[in-house]
Amino acid sequence: MSLEVLRSPQKAAHAVRRALGLGSCPSSESRFEILRATVWSMAAPDSKAHINRVLSAALAAWQFLSERTAVSEETLRAELRGALSTLEDAGDLIELSGGYWAPATARFVVLPDGTGYLLVGGVPSALLQVDRDALQFHGPHRHLGKLPSELAAAIPVESFASWTRLPSNSLQEWAREVVESLERQPYSPTSADVFEFYLPENSKTGAPQFKRWSEGAGNTTGTLLARRRRLYGAREYRLVEVRSGRIVSACELQDVDVRRLMYALDLAAKNPVRARPLRLGQPSEWLFTSELPRPEQRAFAAFGTLTIPDDRPFERRWTFLRNEELALGMLRSLGIAVGQQPKEDRR
Repeated sequence: MSLEVLRSPQKAAHAVRRALGLGSCPSSESRFEILRATVWSMAAPDSKAHINRVLSAALAAWQFLSERTAVSEETLRAELRGALSTLEDAGDLIELSGGYWAPATARFVVLPDGTGYLLVGGVPSALLQVDRDALQFHGPHRHLGKLPSELAAAIPVESFASWTRLPSNSLQEWAREVVESLERQPYSPTSADVFEFYLPENSKTGAPQFKRWSEGAGNTTGTLLARRRRLYGAREYRLVEVRSGRIVSACELQDVDVRRLMYALDLAAKNPVRARPLRLGQPSEWLFTSELPRPEQRAFAAFGTLTIPDDRPFERRWTFLRNEELALGMLRSLGIAVGQQPKEDRR
């Protein structure tokens, strides 16, 4: 057994990156691979790993590779918690009840126009028998130009359409069906129930969705989307009936695309969120400050690349080398205002 002494932070960082199979992955995006590897290693015995163990184990590596040793542990843990949710949306990890997480099954997704493959699932990159330079990292997404022959028989291949599962009906029709199909039960609040309410009609024009939540419903009477934070940071969403601002009945929104419902409520309130171009041409780059529904996120991952700035983690910057008009059509179908911000809103 040999022991290698690493005499500089640069050599240590290189060794960690090599062990994680990061290849050309930017240091700022290494948190996604750190979490994939952590959940995979911890979930092996019991098929799941508790979030507290995952975050504690991943913290040191994220602090080191992000080169921000002066940043507080609270901030770094919050970034890792947000990255877990992003990986769930990307299809790589699965959130279970009780604060547990598990890796999703690995599969390749055929990208449109013969442009390669998207690797989806919780398997760490270091375990793949591929040239590390061939694996491209774009935020939480991993792309391959060619399907490695040694993995073709081991990992299933899905079509783009079956993986994205974009709804066929309009946003308003989908939302109406969801609301009408859910039966609300009488609700008696307790002191432990602290809900926030999604109120786009009371928000600033074009405000990001994360700024449209309110701690109170005011004197509203009607149907609202509400949420509360559960133990270990997960959010629970409910559809509630309120009278003069007080919840009288509610139902949980299990297996409902809550993000899509938020866009429907934005549209009903005539207060859409915005997407604006940072760069036009080939390639084009678009800025979002609100998350997309999961099917649209998956479609964008198939023909775009995602960047999340370290200093502005609420931003999503998508770069498109192809299919830009298809992407913009998806945004418009969600009611998103596509184009430049009005002059009065610019900073």
